Amino acid sequence: MPASRTSPELVQQQPALEQVCQNLARHSEVAMDTEFVRTNTYFPKLGLIQLSTAESTVCIDPLAGLDLEPLWRVLFDPDRLTIVHAAKQDLEVLLLAADGIPRSLIDTQIEAGLLGHAAQIGYATLAKTLLDVEISKSQTRTDWSKRPLSEAQLHYAAEDAEHLSAMHQRLRDQLRELGRYEWACEDSAALIDPSQYVQDPAEAWQRIRRIQYMPASEQYRARQLAAWREQEAMRLDRPRQWIISDRALMAIAQTAPANRQELAGCADLPAGVVRKRGEILLKQVASADREMAAGKIHIEQLQRPPSKEPTLVTKLVGIVRAHSERLNIPAEILASRREISAIARGQRDGRALSGWRLEAFGNELLTAAQA
Repeated sequence: MPASRTSPELVQQQPALEQVCQNLARHSEVAMDTEFVRTNTYFPKLGLIQLSTAESTVCIDPLAGLDLEPLWRVLFDPDRLTIVHAAKQDLEVLLLAADGIPRSLIDTQIEAGLLGHAAQIGYATLAKTLLDVEISKSQTRTDWSKRPLSEAQLHYAAEDAEHLSAMHQRLRDQLRELGRYEWACEDSAALIDPSQYVQDPAEAWQRIRRIQYMPASEQYRARQLAAWREQEAMRLDRPRQWIISDRALMAIAQTAPANRQELAGCADLPAGVVRKRGEILLKQVASADREMAAGKIHIEQLQRPPSKEPTLVTKLVGIVRAHSERLNIPAEILASRREISAIARGQRDGRALSGWRLEAFGNELLTAAQA
């Protein structure tokens, strides 16, 4: 484990960055964390990049006007393993900042889950469990877009990277003893598909689970409103809930207002939204209704399951739970409730029926689903 550093280096000059890249290039592994801000925006804004090797930990300032291309070349080299904890948000912000992500990746949260730790175990908890290291969380409210950064903020940021390699080594060794390290590599590799970090406005409605249970006409209005909201949030770079809330969106879809007065009567819709966006909301509703009336749209209303679980879903859940106990892996890591329900409905292309999961328990799910 790297020794604790009293003064983490903050790289804000190009020569220093070039030196960092030369040092990184000598290593086959690098641990990475990022800090970003997303409080008032749709897109996350990269505020700091922390990188750690056996020799040193550095913090790179992406707001200092540096040419970061040399860093991306080193970091995205497929021959160099990047170690990250709970990587999804880090990868999303890197994709936006660099138009790329590491091509060889291991996620210590995934590794830990496959050893029986909680599915969403945090970095600090895992560091304490594996290394008996206390991680300070005193700077969690930091605005990483503001400069200068204090020594306390830099220490906090650096710590989130400097213990990753030691944690990975211990987790990797334990996984290899169980024959599961390839499982962790497979699940980590699934994170490097860039498409999962790019939101298609046409699919934005899937963020609101209740939509699929609405009658077809209401559901299509909600889908169109969700697509419009996503596009507007992207255009303005503001959180989607600032444009219009989920509750208000659903109320409009169910009410189908034809004029401003009816729109103003929709639940949870502030007067300011009616004033500023009333016309476009009414147009979205009218357009959706015209397309439905013309027979252009074919949508199925998903029936809500009865209060008691359907027999097949109950059976599949039982199979997953049994294998969860056998493997000592949290059930949600094996297969989520949504994935199990999809199998019960006849879907066969999900995560639970591919890769290592198929051999470990997926074939049994298939047999039960087809019985």
